[in-house]
Amino acid sequence: MAGRRCVLAMLLLLAAFGPVRAASSGSAPLGSVPFGSALDLVTGNDFAPFTGEDLPQGGLLTDIVRRAFGEVGLRYEVRFMPWRRGYDGVLAGKFLGTFPYVRTPDREMEMLFSDPLLEVRQLVYLSVRSGMAFTSPEDFRGRTVCAPVGYALPPELAELAAAGALTRESPADLPACVRMVASGRVDAFVIDEFTGRSAVAKAMAGDEIRVAPLPYARAGQHLILSRSLPEAAAILAAFNAGLKKLKEGGAFEEILRRHLSAAP
Repeated sequence: MAGRRCVLAMLLLLAAFGPVRAASSGSAPLGSVPFGSALDLVTGNDFAPFTGEDLPQGGLLTDIVRRAFGEVGLRYEVRFMPWRRGYDGVLAGKFLGTFPYVRTPDREMEMLFSDPLLEVRQLVYLSVRSGMAFTSPEDFRGRTVCAPVGYALPPELAELAAAGALTRESPADLPACVRMVASGRVDAFVIDEFTGRSAVAKAMAGDEIRVAPLPYARAGQHLILSRSLPEAAAILAAFNAGLKKLKEGGAFEEILRRHLSAAP
């Protein structure tokens, strides 16, 4: 009961500041950021149908994040930039938070995670030129996997890479990974089924890439805020409450249908 009263108090305090519009400078030091921060959120491109400045409403998850904050009377601007730059900007206090990110041990040391925005299947995308089959992460041993700068390998593959048991290629973006797998330069990349399908279709590489029959895993996509931001836990509590309202009210399913019906 005490915990519930504490969360309620935080939500009431947030509502007193809203609606909030983010300032464009985003340069205030962490210690001076007011509760209900006026910093921007940040996300990246080439992650259809979830995020991208060329997508309607900035993509499915951009739409969900904005709408969830709106449910609790908050409004933040969203910037699009390279993934690594956005993540580092959140750590440095230049941005309030970033999305969508899956949990990894390294990220959890630096960031707080929201409730899942969406849970997705991660699939293994293979070159038709590769004889690789996928039944377990051990099948990646001795192989070359592609994950762009700012993207995380699944934990098991990250451990193999750290041990030198697989090679990681890290181009600037996901389209480059698609091209590298299609050409046979690398064996595989691992990503959610929606983004993978969209990226392969956009590259017109369907004849050069095959999908392993067995999914790699299921993973949640999250909004993340730096642990160094004093208000991070309270802002995420408000966001989670807004996300819950969005899901319970039926708007969440409408957003999914609208965005996914337009995806390849």
